Amino acid sequence: MRPVRATKTGLVVPSAKPPVFNEAVKKRSGDFAVSASKTINVTAAKTFAAWIDSRRRARWLVGVKLTIRQAAAPKFVRLTCEDDDTDISVAITAKGRSRCVVAVDHTRLANAQLVAERRHCWKEMLRNLTHHLAERA
Repeated sequence: MRPVRATKTGLVVPSAKPPVFNEAVKKRSGDFAVSASKTINVTAAKTFAAWIDSRRRARWLVGVKLTIRQAAAPKFVRLTCEDDDTDISVAITAKGRSRCVVAVDHTRLANAQLVAERRHCWKEMLRNLTHHLAERA
């Protein structure tokens, strides 16, 4: 089956090349980056607290040493990974009264192989966060 794309007029036409997903994103600076997101059935405030409190964070974000650089409750947290001096930005967007979206951007990665590893790790860690918050609800 050939891939299709929608035009501005709403017509669907065959596309010359298939869409590509999960490629390593290389920034202008030469560094690589990866993103992951998840919708969670918990308030933004509780999700923010799970990121800010180092003891709580250690329960679901296993084996990662982070330093908080900046935070604004309950919207975002900026961290530095102490292991490899990379940057992590976490955006928390409320979706109604009891749901939120957590979006993680991990930047300053050295190569495309690390992107693949970190993508897998972040998907797993966001699942861990979801389970951790569900247990505490």
